[in-house]
Amino acid sequence: MFPVDISQNAKGRLLPPDVPFRFFATAILFHILAWLVLIWPAQAQTGLSWPVLAALHLITLGVLAMVAAGASFQLLPVATKRSVRSPDLCRAVYWMLAGGTLFFTVSLIAGFPIGVAVGGVMAALALVTVAVLLADNLLGVDDMPVVTGHAWIAALSLVAVEALGGMLALNLVFGFLGDRSPLLLAHGILAIFGFMGMLVQGFSTILLPMFSLSLAPSEKLGRIALTLNGSGLLLAVAGALVEEPLALSLGGVLGLCGMGLLAWTLVAAFKKRMRKRTGFFFLPIWTGMALGPLAILFGLAALFDLFPNAGALFIWLTVAGWLLTFLLGVLQRIMPFLASMHSATALGRTPLLSQLMAETLTKIHFVL
Repeated sequence: MFPVDISQNAKGRLLPPDVPFRFFATAILFHILAWLVLIWPAQAQTGLSWPVLAALHLITLGVLAMVAAGASFQLLPVATKRSVRSPDLCRAVYWMLAGGTLFFTVSLIAGFPIGVAVGGVMAALALVTVAVLLADNLLGVDDMPVVTGHAWIAALSLVAVEALGGMLALNLVFGFLGDRSPLLLAHGILAIFGFMGMLVQGFSTILLPMFSLSLAPSEKLGRIALTLNGSGLLLAVAGALVEEPLALSLGGVLGLCGMGLLAWTLVAAFKKRMRKRTGFFFLPIWTGMALGPLAILFGLAALFDLFPNAGALFIWLTVAGWLLTFLLGVLQRIMPFLASMHSATALGRTPLLSQLMAETLTKIHFVL
């Protein structure tokens, strides 16, 4: 069976177009801003300076979390066949997340600890609300265990991310923490692999078949991948908090196996697709999926200090190589798809996706 209802019946669960598109448009602006911050003249110093940390959060909060929130609000209801409870609450999430991200990152660059704490709390409230709305939509859904399982882990991880992030932000003002390294590492693992990673893997099982007109991937293998991903995340976070490299590395290996298995099921389903000509637009998606396991390997290398700069390569491959490449590739399909659904004529006809895509510009963007 097909994983998503893409018929006219799904249109009844579409949000007003201003809701998802405001998230996507703002993510594009934050993406540009992040690169501008990275080429800041003060970047001659080595290490994780405040501007570099600001650019990292512009990507994670302003791009990845922004896209994840907008996509979750729109695509999860289409998959679960349950409408979002309150579009106005989605709009409120947007303003808190956009304002909090901007205030947080500007305060980091300016060295303003109170502003960092305030911006962090605003973004945290927004993302906790995202988690609540996700949980509300998932309650009672039992016919998509792979998707909902990953989404539940993502929602719970998001709550933990914001709890740890709030502590770290408040610590800049009050200085009540001693060694922050375990909390920083756990915060990063939960944010990247718990929240974003689980959403990416869960949604990929419905988005890729939908875009390629293929059947859903194997549910049995998907359940195994879900178990590996969940147990790997739990071990990695526990290992980070208690500073136990063995548990952390074992968690990474389990996550690597889960990610690889899920990718294999998607490739197997993709080979049997009905839409034989998929064009260029799948290249960023497959590239991102291939770089995910590679990023974990570099993370394991950094954990045991196998070669210089392994940690920097791990962060770069994870954020820019895996998540950013995958999500921007998906965004290049989601936006025309939603635009076509909202542009249906009175006779029920929708524009062709090819009419709404700028393939040449997309190719240039991918190369850059």
